[in-house]
Amino acid sequence: MPSISYLTSSASHSFPRLHDRRTASRAPVPQPLDDGRRRFPLQDAQEACLLRYFIQEISHWFDLCDENRHFQLVVPVRAQKHPHLLDAIFAVAARHLSRLPQYKTAQGILYHGQLLPDLDEHAAVEYMLKCIPALRRFRDVQDDEYRDSIIATAVILRQLEEMDNEDDAPEHPMERPVNFLAVIDAVLRSLPSQAVFGQRSLMQAAYWMALRQEIFNSFTRREAPQLMLPPEFWHSASRANKVVMHLVQVAKWHWGDGSEREWRRLVKQQEYVEQDVLVPFRPIYQKPADKSKGEIFPTTWYASNIDVTSVQLGLIAKSVLVAENPFLGDQSASRSSWRRMESDVRILLLELCGIALCNPASPPALVQAAMAIGMYGDFFTDQYERQAIRTVVEKYRDTHAWPVQRLLRMFQ
Repeated sequence: MPSISYLTSSASHSFPRLHDRRTASRAPVPQPLDDGRRRFPLQDAQEACLLRYFIQEISHWFDLCDENRHFQLVVPVRAQKHPHLLDAIFAVAARHLSRLPQYKTAQGILYHGQLLPDLDEHAAVEYMLKCIPALRRFRDVQDDEYRDSIIATAVILRQLEEMDNEDDAPEHPMERPVNFLAVIDAVLRSLPSQAVFGQRSLMQAAYWMALRQEIFNSFTRREAPQLMLPPEFWHSASRANKVVMHLVQVAKWHWGDGSEREWRRLVKQQEYVEQDVLVPFRPIYQKPADKSKGEIFPTTWYASNIDVTSVQLGLIAKSVLVAENPFLGDQSASRSSWRRMESDVRILLLELCGIALCNPASPPALVQAAMAIGMYGDFFTDQYERQAIRTVVEKYRDTHAWPVQRLLRMFQ
């Protein structure tokens, strides 16, 4: 039996000197691998914090319509093998974390007890630039996993565009900096068959996220979406992604041809979405606003992010189809028709905002509400409603550190 004398011996005999103990217990610091990959566990506190922040705070933005949560569970694992994917994670996390006031101190960013004095928005640019060589090699690589990692990288980097200062963005489309849409679009134009596409789940998840990004860019820039999913993918899409496809088509119509024929088709498709696709996404609690108590927004609780996102995107699509009804432009359209349209859109926007406020576990809900406010917020003339809408915009700003100066000016 081993001796237990070490328990009763004096410290001077039982333990090495302090210097020796430190030397003996110090683990070797892992060095980067020759191909640029980091060794795990990460030794750099800043990068470890950024990876944790992405997994815990940002990944659900990408997984809104993904029951398998690829960006939370799969992407961080793939990133250990693909440095460009890990750098993209660091870039988007650095941009977001460095803007949130609750983490700022006089000494720098403080996240989970880790002081990060070197973390600022410039760090996001540095990480992003490290991704560029891999993006440029995309066309020369045939390995499916590597190509999928590039798609995921580009989609993550595109999220940086949504965080850029809107007041610094050039007004003319030709003056805007080149984004990563071309990289994504190059892959989507050469999609494999549906059978092969169905086997590459990360590619699917990244593609659906790219479409949702197209919706955001389309509504904020007032441009037709550049990415469109082929119609044959409708039947294999999940219910949530059917709503995404529908809204992309609505945006394409609104900022595209704007024909009466396409509007009629989309109205019928909207009815199908409401009566069939969205049926399973029922709220778990719902109560209309009580104006006698000063309530402006209805109360609506949903069980998951997928429910919230699907319902909100459906409401946005309906708002556009109602507000942009081409027949309202006819001379025969009465003034009462215009007033009824504006009233219907206001009701839809109040419902959107109510969902965003009542489901704080789904922060992107505020983004979707803000998209609709940016489109039709000027339909509100009642001072109490305008003030309530402004509080939603302010909450959106404070929660996500997104620039919202233009929206706030609408409700001065």
